[in-house]
Amino acid sequence: MGIVANILKRLALSGGAFAALAGAAVAQGGDVVKAPIELLQAGIFCPIEATGQEAAPGTERGFIDLIEGDVTPDFQSAIVPGELDMGFGIRYKLEEGAGSANVLVTTIHPPFGTPPVEREEWVNTVYDDATSLSLFRFDDAYEIQLGEWTMELRLDGELLLRQTFFVIPPEDSLIRLEKCAGPAITS
Repeated sequence: MGIVANILKRLALSGGAFAALAGAAVAQGGDVVKAPIELLQAGIFCPIEATGQEAAPGTERGFIDLIEGDVTPDFQSAIVPGELDMGFGIRYKLEEGAGSANVLVTTIHPPFGTPPVEREEWVNTVYDDATSLSLFRFDDAYEIQLGEWTMELRLDGELLLRQTFFVIPPEDSLIRLEKCAGPAITS
């Protein structure tokens, strides 16, 4: 059985929410979403230019890239092609009236780097009147690791959001870097 079939079978058996869209599973609702966090969207992002960097010692590189603007996923899918410059992640905010809070963002993935890293963490300030974006972009070939990738948000140690993605070989995906030049497939 191919990797895509195994992933879809696992999603079906685990009760993960998915729907067919051009043969890919659509990221809907997250694996876990609890107040006061609202998951707005999850999916795949075409290449995005960073506008700056911020120190993040809990990450493999020691920093995170900053992206300005209200960026939205180009493809709403939890099945991600492992291809340079492609990204995937989540858009979220606090529910109305919650003000602001510092959340711990965690990305859990297959090991890469020297020494191998499987967990990356940083703190993000989230607001009730603005969206936040946490994404992972494949900047270097060694980062492209096939398998399960999970993004989590925690507030005071409590898990508020978890979204699982599955990175597959690009040749097994209907979503490819070259599709970024054309219209997005979203619902």
